[in-house]
Amino acid sequence: MVDVQQIREAALEYGRASKRANAIAALVCGALGGLALGWLWRPRPWAWVAGFLLGLLHANFFEYIYHRWLLHWPQGFLTKYHLIHHSTIGQPDEPAHVTIGGGPQYVALLFVINGLVVVPLDWLLGLGLAPGMFLAFGLYMIATEEVHWRIHVGAWLPPGIRSGREHHFAHHDYPNGRFNVFFPLFDWLFGTAR
Repeated sequence: MVDVQQIREAALEYGRASKRANAIAALVCGALGGLALGWLWRPRPWAWVAGFLLGLLHANFFEYIYHRWLLHWPQGFLTKYHLIHHSTIGQPDEPAHVTIGGGPQYVALLFVINGLVVVPLDWLLGLGLAPGMFLAFGLYMIATEEVHWRIHVGAWLPPGIRSGREHHFAHHDYPNGRFNVFFPLFDWLFGTAR
C-alpha cells in the first residue's frame, strides 16, 4: 500500500535539495559573472546601480518569455517537464516538480544565454551595466524560485507578495495567461494578467 505521507516527505526533501542546488548555481553564476565583469570593465558606481535595476527588469522579462514561450511551447523539450509540474498540483509529489531551473546545469545555461545577449550589447555601448545585471539576475532567480516554492507548498509569504499566490494559481487554472510567477509586470504589459 502506498503511504501518501511518505511520498509527500520524499517529494519535499527532493524539492528542497533541487531548490538549494539551483540557488547555489544562480548565486555562483550571478556573483562570479558580475564580479568578473566588474573587475574587467571597472564600471562606475552609478553603472552598478543602474545595471542592477535594469537587471531586475530584464530578469522579470526573461521569466515571462521563458515561461510563456519555452515552457508552454507545444511539443518543446522543456514543455514536457513543465507539464509534469502542472499535472502534479495538489498531489503528494507536487514539491518534487516545483523548481523552475530544472537543475544547476540549466540554471547555468540560462546565465550563458542571457550573457550572450547582455555582455556583447553592453560592451558595444560601453555602459558597464552587465556586472550589476548579472548580480540582479542571480538574486531574481533565487527569489523567484523561493517564492514559487512557497506558493506551491503553502508556506509563509511576505505581505507584499501574498497576492502572488492567487496570481500564480490562476495560471494553473488557465495556463494561457499569468506567466510571471509573482510580480506580473510583463503580464500587465502584454495583457496576459487577466
